[in-house]
Amino acid sequence: MNDIIVIIAKAIRGTEFENNTFIAGGFVRDKVMGKESNDLDIVVSLPAGGINLAQLLYKKGISSRPVIFQRFGTAQVIISGNKIEFVMARKESYRHKSRKPDIVQGTITEDIYRRDFTVNSLIMNVMNGKIRDITGKGIADIKVKTIRATSKPDIIFTEDPLRMLRAVRFAVQLKFSIEDNTISSIIRNAQMLQHISRERIRDELIKILLSPAPADGIRMLVHSGIMQYVIPELVLLDGAQQNRYHDKDMLGHTLQVLQNTPSDIVLRLSALLHDISKPQTKTEDNKGIHFYRHEIAGAKRARKILHDLKFPKEIITKVSKLIKNHMRLKAFGDTLDGFSDTAVRRLIIQMNSELESLLSLIHADNISHAKAYCLPSQIPNLKKRITSNLKKIKEKKLPVTGRDIMLHFEMGEGQNIGKLLDQAHEIWLQHPFWDKVKILNAIKLEEEL
Repeated sequence: MNDIIVIIAKAIRGTEFENNTFIAGGFVRDKVMGKESNDLDIVVSLPAGGINLAQLLYKKGISSRPVIFQRFGTAQVIISGNKIEFVMARKESYRHKSRKPDIVQGTITEDIYRRDFTVNSLIMNVMNGKIRDITGKGIADIKVKTIRATSKPDIIFTEDPLRMLRAVRFAVQLKFSIEDNTISSIIRNAQMLQHISRERIRDELIKILLSPAPADGIRMLVHSGIMQYVIPELVLLDGAQQNRYHDKDMLGHTLQVLQNTPSDIVLRLSALLHDISKPQTKTEDNKGIHFYRHEIAGAKRARKILHDLKFPKEIITKVSKLIKNHMRLKAFGDTLDGFSDTAVRRLIIQMNSELESLLSLIHADNISHAKAYCLPSQIPNLKKRITSNLKKIKEKKLPVTGRDIMLHFEMGEGQNIGKLLDQAHEIWLQHPFWDKVKILNAIKLEEEL
């Protein structure tokens, strides 16, 4: 990015843009923190400055043709293969219950104070690399690892309620804490998130889940009141009693599972929602507390939640499948006694490309139970058996087709062909080396049963 900064500086030397062009936001913050950043946003303190500068660079053959967003006063270009955004110094605000901001030209100081947090409010002169801290708090807050609103937090969050989610996101991404007045304002204003689009909320949630500390992020969302406007079902887990297999409440267990999963959005969404229907399925008798079929109800509820948050269909399908199957091994213990090789092969085929994700989710769930009931060796043991069983079915498929069954039994289409195929599949799982003839001869018609 430093090469691009030099290119821009040379291009604007001697023009009206000289000393009116600044790098803002995360790039400068990361520079102060001694980190590399590829997030280059440039603000120009001139009327329509961002668009005009982008057009100048294009005319000089430095960048691609600008993609202009007139309403926001911004333009995007490609320079040396990198996407760069240019904006004018501006003010913006949200009208009551509006999801789109009103934007007007502003001074560089007004632009800084309309930004969310002091750590993101630093600007750097493109010409000489000089960093300005207009709020007087940005550099100090970076040093003490604090997220603080640039001005009165109630105003900052009223202008754009999504900033409340961003505060949590930056806290977990940077491993910072949120300053007291800022978090108090979030608690007061959380309800304003109902006026923000679900897509914008989803994007911030993804960043929180993929951060190094997703559990801390979700806990902050719950305790600040934000989660009520993101996934309200999760709030019901806070303080909800579990059974003897757990040493934490439902939320505590969920967060531990979440933290134990790899940084993959499908896995982390699955961990976050894997017990989402426990409150609705909870029953109690003289043997204790039960959550019968909570995984089935949870898969259905997760599908609804993710659809509401506008997640892609592919992600929704995968998450739902993982949640539905996350209890599949619970009854077989650490050593998987009673889980036959046929069951192993069935698991491999039914889960297919989601097998590794399911194993990761189950392991994260297992090791998050009470010490006497966690199953730390279950998945390692299963993986060994999967390896040996894969050799038996690798690159193989059921050698029997529906047409084979029709010819063998002299049946017409639709005469329970599907049920007989299921039976053939089960026989093949038990005997993966059998050929078509052996499998067909082993199939039993209903009148034979």
